[in-house]
Amino acid sequence: MTNEERKNFYMNRNIKLYPPYLALTWDVLFVWTILTMYYTTVKGLTFSQAVMLDSVQTISACIMCIPLAKLFARVNTVTATRFGNLGYIGFLLILIFGNSFFAFAVGTVFLAFAYTMCSVKNTSILNKSLRLVNRSNDYQRVYGKGVSIYYVLEALSSILATYLFKFNPYLPFYLALGFVVLAEIYSFLLKNPEKFQESNAVIDAKEEKLYNSVKKPDSFFKILSSSFVIILLLYAMLMRGALFMDTTQLRIYLQEITDEKTGIIPFWTFGYIFAFMRLCQAISSKYQFKFNLKFNLKSLIIFVVAFFLSVFATSITYLFMPQSIFKAILIIFLMIITCIIRQPNTILLNNYMQVCTHSKNHENLYALRTIAEYLGIAGINAIYAQLLGVFNNNFAYVNFIHLGILLIPILVVLIIFIKTLTRRYAQKYTIIKPEYTED
Repeated sequence: MTNEERKNFYMNRNIKLYPPYLALTWDVLFVWTILTMYYTTVKGLTFSQAVMLDSVQTISACIMCIPLAKLFARVNTVTATRFGNLGYIGFLLILIFGNSFFAFAVGTVFLAFAYTMCSVKNTSILNKSLRLVNRSNDYQRVYGKGVSIYYVLEALSSILATYLFKFNPYLPFYLALGFVVLAEIYSFLLKNPEKFQESNAVIDAKEEKLYNSVKKPDSFFKILSSSFVIILLLYAMLMRGALFMDTTQLRIYLQEITDEKTGIIPFWTFGYIFAFMRLCQAISSKYQFKFNLKFNLKSLIIFVVAFFLSVFATSITYLFMPQSIFKAILIIFLMIITCIIRQPNTILLNNYMQVCTHSKNHENLYALRTIAEYLGIAGINAIYAQLLGVFNNNFAYVNFIHLGILLIPILVVLIIFIKTLTRRYAQKYTIIKPEYTED
């Protein structure tokens, strides 16, 4: 087998194996639906301490992003994600055996390390593998398929974790540990794209010649001198904060309408409703590229406007409609719509990032975007917490006001982003809106 044949074989195999690997390393399974309950009922933490651990993760990720991008810049992408998986393993072991707030804070630092490493390096595996076999146009489809698989697994694990937690609160975390170990073993089936660096350099040269009229950032510091990148990071920061806050709201709505004493529908339906929403996100992730094929750069604006409208409608329904089974069904329906339209945001942004910047800068850009998103989460949640105090913990009213305030700056930044993209990268629409390859 020639070097060219080996390259094509291994990189095409990477592309086929990538969606399940992304699903296993996108986040920890079995954990998030029961984690707060586990902290407070099993490990003896207060609710305030459990919330503080989220802040520890946010701060840790912001601090670590750039140093990790620098430290692991010369480490092959697949090898680097194996270190990330070890971070997940450390997090889960501390969850199982730790017994103090300090121990769990250390575990959360492990989680921040793992999430940062996997979010930065996982995408590079796909980018580099696709480019080596001239399939860059397939990014959205392949990445979306991986996210789709994750949400299917997350939906099933949410239901199972709820039942297992009642039987033995440690069982979900042992299962989560097993899946992370499986991901680590699975990673050895992937081939480091950097082993074909010479071929990669040839592709880079061709790409530069083809798009020599487009000025792309070509170093870490020059990345932030790009107006396109700055606007992209601002949009990512604002929108990620809004999406994270809405995720919290979805959980609160579900808890309210399934409360054992005051709820409209039985409590046992909580896990199933949450799982169904995850399945809807899976479908949305899998087929978002078809929506983008039809609407191109208008896709993001459509998603943003539809997301905010569905959130506002949910808040109004909760606030003003009298208690009834119809109210519960309507809120669940609106939450499902929100879940469907929110998911493609990340995938579309990843696509624009990887086609409008040099491949050698992708990991630095992902690191900067992770920092921007965590800053957005921290800042917007801090404002949200203050508004809750002002409006006596009326979360639905605060959500309506808060997202109403956020809507205008997000839309303004998004419109500027699209205009910048149109002006500077008009000749790249054939990549942003591509012909996809069928496996």
